[in-house]
Amino acid sequence: MFAGIGCLVALSLMWFRPLYSVLALVVAMALSVMAGEYILTLFVVPLILVLITLAEGRKLSVPLLAATGAWCLSIVLVRPYDLGLLVLLAPLLAIAYIFSRTAKRVLGERERDRERIAAARLRQREAVEAERKAIARDLHDIVAHDITIIAMQARAAGFSGNADVGQEALKVIGDTAKEALQDLRVMLNVLRTDGPVTRTGEALDESAANAASSLEILIGIEHFANRLTELGYRVRTEADPSMAGLSQSAQTALYRVLQESTTNIVKHAGTGALCRIEATVIDGRAHLEVANSLTLMGGSMLDTPGHLSSGIVGMVDRMGTFGGTLSAGKVDREWLVRAALPMPALASGNLRSTKKAEKDTKV
Repeated sequence: MFAGIGCLVALSLMWFRPLYSVLALVVAMALSVMAGEYILTLFVVPLILVLITLAEGRKLSVPLLAATGAWCLSIVLVRPYDLGLLVLLAPLLAIAYIFSRTAKRVLGERERDRERIAAARLRQREAVEAERKAIARDLHDIVAHDITIIAMQARAAGFSGNADVGQEALKVIGDTAKEALQDLRVMLNVLRTDGPVTRTGEALDESAANAASSLEILIGIEHFANRLTELGYRVRTEADPSMAGLSQSAQTALYRVLQESTTNIVKHAGTGALCRIEATVIDGRAHLEVANSLTLMGGSMLDTPGHLSSGIVGMVDRMGTFGGTLSAGKVDREWLVRAALPMPALASGNLRSTKKAEKDTKV
């Protein structure tokens, strides 16, 4: 009777306190030996073994098996005439243990599957979020520069009072709008298709002559230097032909840095400021520096970006994608943007000599 009560207590505690359930079952097994009551215990022991293995694993199932072995040994020593019951207990324990381990493995695999599915969904969400940020960044890169030029030229044309200046401003506005439209078309084609973007016919001829669409860093340096010169800035350039050895995607990233940096010059530097654009290869790393002076002839400080704009954050992100770095801030009397990318495909001994092209124009 007491052994049966102990078994029932062990079963009830199994759902709340597994450890106490095992202890209660051990007590029930001891009482069953003393009272000679084995029937209920024979079936409760395998059942609790299954539940313990599923719930707690080896932490409690191994001690319970040890207690069961001690229980069987005590039956042999104390009541040898009841050994026939052990013949029934052995297969029950074997079935219970095999079933519990199999169920444990299946449950573990299901849990790992759920984790893999959750991880895949997280990666998908991260990929979608990264793509959204990339699209927003590209839109900023494409639109911000050209819209800034258009707005400033429109303002200049309105206040100049000079027909020739107005005509020149309108020409710049038209060319810039054309470039912005071409870049937007390229981006929309990328979003519509999975493969590489191709151009045919007139669009191909147009983009070949259009520096804003080629996205090659050496062409971009010439393009943006000419643009700054047209806007009245004094520009000095230095371009290393070895930069052409960068991958197209890396050149595009540097091109966007150059585009954003020259846009900030137009926004924050006064007309006539001295600007420099330098692209060099040093120790197997491609370096791009875009700087503008912070003082006018009269000595007053010009406006400078006082915080990390979304454009600068986007440039840092672009460089990080290729294992590069980017910094932006005041250095001496300049606002300097410095970007660096590794060039693993080029050995430093094979780098071609630096080709310098310097242009100084007056306001």
